[in-house]
Amino acid sequence: MMIFEPLVGLLALVNVVNGYVPRLHAKHAHPINRSSSSASSPLVKRDSDPSNMEWIKRWAAIGDSYTAGIGAGRPMGHQITADEVAIRVPDGLEEIRDNYKCSRYDMAYPKVIEAQFGAHVQKDGGFQYLACSGDRSEQIYQQAQALKGELDFVTFTAGGNDLCLAQIIADCIMLPYFKNSACETVIAKAQENVKSIIKDNVKQILEALDEKMNDDGIVVVNGYAQFFDTTSDNCDKQSWDVFWFLPLGASYQALTISRRHTFNQLVIDINSSIRDAVNEAAESDKISYKVGYAEWDRWVSNEVDARMCSPSSNGDYPDSNQPDMHFIKPDTHPWFNWASDVERDELRKRDMDLEHMLSSARLSTSERRQVKRLKAIMEARDRNLERTLYDSILYKSPNPNAAVRHKLNPRDPSPPGCPGDGGVDMTFGMGMPDHVGQNFHPNEAGHLTIASFALAELMDLRSIVLGVDSPACTVKDEFTCFSSTGSKYYVSGNKTNENYEEFCQEVADKHPSNTINWSYPKTYFEGTPEEHEYIVTLGNGVSAFDKDQCVESMKKLINSCDTSDNPMNWKCGGRYIRDEGDYKYELHPRRNNRPWPWPRAPYGRCEGWYKFVLGQYTVEGAGFSTWDYGQKTMLPNMNSCYGLGTTAWKFDYHDNPADHNGYEWKATFNTPIWVRARCWNNNKVVEAANGWTDGCKGND
Repeated sequence: MMIFEPLVGLLALVNVVNGYVPRLHAKHAHPINRSSSSASSPLVKRDSDPSNMEWIKRWAAIGDSYTAGIGAGRPMGHQITADEVAIRVPDGLEEIRDNYKCSRYDMAYPKVIEAQFGAHVQKDGGFQYLACSGDRSEQIYQQAQALKGELDFVTFTAGGNDLCLAQIIADCIMLPYFKNSACETVIAKAQENVKSIIKDNVKQILEALDEKMNDDGIVVVNGYAQFFDTTSDNCDKQSWDVFWFLPLGASYQALTISRRHTFNQLVIDINSSIRDAVNEAAESDKISYKVGYAEWDRWVSNEVDARMCSPSSNGDYPDSNQPDMHFIKPDTHPWFNWASDVERDELRKRDMDLEHMLSSARLSTSERRQVKRLKAIMEARDRNLERTLYDSILYKSPNPNAAVRHKLNPRDPSPPGCPGDGGVDMTFGMGMPDHVGQNFHPNEAGHLTIASFALAELMDLRSIVLGVDSPACTVKDEFTCFSSTGSKYYVSGNKTNENYEEFCQEVADKHPSNTINWSYPKTYFEGTPEEHEYIVTLGNGVSAFDKDQCVESMKKLINSCDTSDNPMNWKCGGRYIRDEGDYKYELHPRRNNRPWPWPRAPYGRCEGWYKFVLGQYTVEGAGFSTWDYGQKTMLPNMNSCYGLGTTAWKFDYHDNPADHNGYEWKATFNTPIWVRARCWNNNKVVEAANGWTDGCKGND
């Protein structure tokens, strides 16, 4: 029953997408003349409502792992027995391409669409599902050739595997050791070839589909989505590498913001090439059906907290703090979590490499032997990757465009290779297990979004066939309090109210006035429990910024939420989308480990001990002094109580208050002797700092 659970949400999301999807296909092949009468077109007689899908009797889904849906829901088929959709694909694919071998899953976007279509699809062969994880454009071309014809609708993804993205993920994220050049080399070739390879490949697939489609049929090509949020450096401190638990060097550098930008740009470039292929196909005389492009990336990247490395997540997967996550990812953890803060900082400063690790006294003889063996394996693998890269058609062809253009020709079965192709198969033909291969693929939420955008594009194209207006909905202003979503992030309302007007003025002063679709974030009180971020985002081609609207919107976000049972005026933040999505204002608290439920009053503890010529004090607290390291709250009131004389001052915020009896910070310091009674036991200092400690034990 899993497949039907999200369908109510799907219907709502399709309606939103219909009003949101940018219409990128300005021209479609042979649009119907809108002046034609109903009698002149049997299709109009059959159905005049673009949202009614009963005209679809036969349809298919082809493509790579994004269409197969690896990891989304439950695997289809059986490891031993081929199932009823097994098919032998001609010209180069000699094995049975069944559900299990291709890692097709029951929550993939084609299966979500299948459930939405219902009983009007033919029972016998009405849906052909040939998508296969790992397939490149050559194999997807063969999938298209293998389809049984007279199809009303086809949807697919293709192109990502042509650029060896799986290899890039392995070399740059999962195995980023020993400062090898394989990652940079493969990325450089992908960047060089993305525009010359992808467009031709997708166009040839679209041309191969022409003989399979009814004249009034529709093909929707789906793009990819950017994997990574790039607003903070949280991911370069997480263990994405598969050997995170071994001391193998500074692998925390694997997912820097710069590298995430590079990955995202590759996806943007791939989508651009796919879109160009679709637009050219729509004008081509070789194609008689209607074709469109569905770009779900803008929703993932701009509208929801859906990407990996989001500041709202601590690396867990799944993560209750990021319910809108759209990708499957490893369950990452802070690197060197076995080390103290001092050790971890020192390791980062040293940029510790393998040779240093081998000489480290921390390793036993056995551990050192294991690391040396792993080093030898990695270096051999690195040499093989670089050699196979230089030997591949992608690299050494003097004209990559010409070489790749002919790769789909059945008479030339040798496709361009990826680094590592043709090497020793350590899996003995079984491939990587799905729990590994599913990483960096859409999860159930991602496939629901892909299905929504594909159906919205399908309805838009259907309206052209019928000669009627596209279905659309008006996007109303959307106001969301994060507390209503179950968020446990919060900050002080006093501190958020200090900053929003200054923030809006700064945006007005610095925003790129001649640039559309921009975003401006700023973080306040970084590193403290009160850390929070304001973000203004402009979309839909808008460039103009209204400071007064910003101030009004931010004030509402701060003060219209979180007002009940909240005597300390905590704020959970929210999102305010205005003017049909043109403007988005956000307030995000960034500390995810504060005491919960939020405190209704400040609390703390104090102890002070007489040490001959001075008093030694320890004070811990929560709900006060949470933004200034005690510099503007505690210290001035201490000085006003007993005068100067505070020494050895140390103030730290706890990473996890739950491990410190719920206290968010700890201060230690020395004072003149005998100040406990007049300054601490009577709560004089902490009350002046808006706190409370229930006295102060000790003998000072």
